[in-house]
Amino acid sequence: MLNLLRSEWYKLCRNRSFWLLLSLLFASAVIYVLLNYYDDPNDGGALTGMSGLDLFASSMGANNYIIKIGLSVLAGFFLSSEYSTGTIKRAVASGYSRSKFITAKLLVFIVGAMLTALVFPLVNILLGSVLFGRGDLSGGISETGFIVRSFVLTLSLAAAFAAVTGAIATFLTDSGKTIGTVFVLYFFADGLYAMTGKFLPFVNTLYDYSIFNLITHYADPDMSGSDFAQSVSISLLVAIAFVGIGIAVFRRKEIK
Repeated sequence: MLNLLRSEWYKLCRNRSFWLLLSLLFASAVIYVLLNYYDDPNDGGALTGMSGLDLFASSMGANNYIIKIGLSVLAGFFLSSEYSTGTIKRAVASGYSRSKFITAKLLVFIVGAMLTALVFPLVNILLGSVLFGRGDLSGGISETGFIVRSFVLTLSLAAAFAAVTGAIATFLTDSGKTIGTVFVLYFFADGLYAMTGKFLPFVNTLYDYSIFNLITHYADPDMSGSDFAQSVSISLLVAIAFVGIGIAVFRRKEIK
């Protein structure tokens, strides 16, 4: 299993799409901070980030979409593309256990997704604090506690979304279908929940505890300790469940 993990990690580190995605996110974060830094509010400037924490909070909102879009692209080019190139067929034929092989691949994909989710907010808080100062939060909220909590939720939710994406990629096997399906699912899930909830009230309750709802509140400075623990727990359970689903699908799948 350790050799499989090393092999998959090596492939991820050699994946150009992964590094291109990280580079784009890093560059976007730097540009965003600099736009705030050179923006003149007296000249009608619309960007109002005046501290590292202000930039961090706004970047967390943008990171909601980065997680969804980034994972779609990464899954398409890291997971699904290996079906078309025959890499997965050769690996399975070489004698590796299907369960161990797909577990290693999904775990490495999840780690890659977590790293991707960290880039934009991390650059914003670090570079923003250097240029503007860290700043503070109103209401006596601990700045360090807020930052740590936000990063923990970012990692746990990224893991959950990555596991869902990985299971879909394992089922579809085609990079184009994977990217398209995940895009549609992630960007229309809220509307589907709301529409269905009008006829089936219990769906609204399901939505309240779903990762699609949790990610809209993961950067709330006023989040209570119990809500934080609940969000992390749900995210980890979703990640574990969908890794299991991905394994079950792969074990029964015909590899062409």
